[in-house]
Amino acid sequence: MINSAHLAPMVSKLARRSPFGDAETQKLLALPHRIAELDGNGWIIADGDPATHCHVVLSGYAYCHKVTGDGARQIVSVHMRGDIVDPCGIALDTAVYNVQALTRASIAYIPRAAMMDLMGECPRIGVAVMAEIGASAAMLGEWLVGVGRRDARGRICHLLCEIATRQEAAGICHGPDYEWPMTQEQIGDATGLTPVHVNRTLQRLRSEGYFRTAGRRVTVHDWSRLWEVGDLGSRALPLPMQHNGAAQAHSY
Repeated sequence: MINSAHLAPMVSKLARRSPFGDAETQKLLALPHRIAELDGNGWIIADGDPATHCHVVLSGYAYCHKVTGDGARQIVSVHMRGDIVDPCGIALDTAVYNVQALTRASIAYIPRAAMMDLMGECPRIGVAVMAEIGASAAMLGEWLVGVGRRDARGRICHLLCEIATRQEAAGICHGPDYEWPMTQEQIGDATGLTPVHVNRTLQRLRSEGYFRTAGRRVTVHDWSRLWEVGDLGSRALPLPMQHNGAAQAHSY
């Protein structure tokens, strides 16, 4: 028996992208799906596999990556509660990324055909999914700019700001304390840096008072400086709650 509450995080995320009514909400919640509980690095789908399902993160974190011919890995996105992992894959018959759990995660598998049919039946759901695809493409573009043009500090600060603001939007954390689900090796694979370079850069940022880390938690001390070094300006992501003063912008 399908528990409609399972898909509530996805429905909330899509509704933030573009509003729809109660009827569309109920149809989304009623989509057929199965749930898989995965440990960190558990496989969701491999590059080149038939794309038969949409994958939604219900808890924990997942990531998409590509592997070069010589075995080097490039992480291209990180996903959290409510996210459709690689939403661009909804339109494709074949997976174009490897997708794995980043931490222990609960993943909903929705038949791709059922999602496509619902998007055709309910245009407002289609618009919300397209908005999600557009937002994912925009974030991928920022990652590409980071790897190509930002220095190590800028790349890591940008990544931290993105993950923190998305956690706030999803209701996972409310700053200044956030989950930090990535190892230094994974940060390196996302930013194009060696683990040694990541370690040195993190030490420098901590020593300069931007944030502190404890296990898989990070506490931000200075959002304004972090935002500036991360080269976010006023684009793409809103500044999270400062928690030591007035609230800044809302959700991403």
